[in-house]
Amino acid sequence: MRTAHGVATLDPVDVGDHVCWMVSPGEDTAGPVRAFVADGELFGDLVLVLGDAQGATSAPESWESLISEVSEGAERASRQGFRALRVLADLSALPPDDTRPEILARHELRLDALAADSGAILVCAYARRALTPDAAHQAAGVHPHHLGPASLGPAFRLFSSASDRWSVSGIVDTEGADAFRTALAEALSLHPVLHLECGRLEFMDSAGLTALALAARGHSGRRIVLHQANETVRRSWSLLGFENPEIPVELKP
Repeated sequence: MRTAHGVATLDPVDVGDHVCWMVSPGEDTAGPVRAFVADGELFGDLVLVLGDAQGATSAPESWESLISEVSEGAERASRQGFRALRVLADLSALPPDDTRPEILARHELRLDALAADSGAILVCAYARRALTPDAAHQAAGVHPHHLGPASLGPAFRLFSSASDRWSVSGIVDTEGADAFRTALAEALSLHPVLHLECGRLEFMDSAGLTALALAARGHSGRRIVLHQANETVRRSWSLLGFENPEIPVELKP
């Protein structure tokens, strides 16, 4: 099962990993990119470097073109006998409209599902100064892994755990509630029933539970099922008055 964690370098990334790299001004990128490519050659991966990074083979024109390149690359890697597809996508040149929090969440969740299903290794590099604080916060929350300090982004991570299931780990509190609601709303747009595995969810406060309820109510005809919801979460949900047929959320122990 995939789990969320931070990495100090790109060296330990492995098959199926999806990493958010938020590049600070003046940070060295050439060295990590060269090492990432060299590791791909060592392990027998099909390597793609996309965007403006050193050694880039092409630049995705849009989110759709990036997803298409990753999907086609994963198929090609499998067909040609590579261990996996290994992608470093420099997304620093995305236009502002493509880096709004809801747009980032929507497409990064699609990429995460693609990485999980295909076994691709995917690193998404963003220029921190090119994103609004909300966008940077959102991007981190929808990657299972991040490069750098654990303080990057919200305290939760929402990511694909199986073909029809997603995991939420960490803490969903007031600070991350808006990003959590946005991520849930975009995940709901992909599935009529959103199954959330909560075995690694440490805590969800009233702001997080309210975000959950609002996301569910905002999508008519769709519902959310929480699996392994602990007793505290279930009790708080009830105390907040959310056990309501108008709120299509089911909490399972």
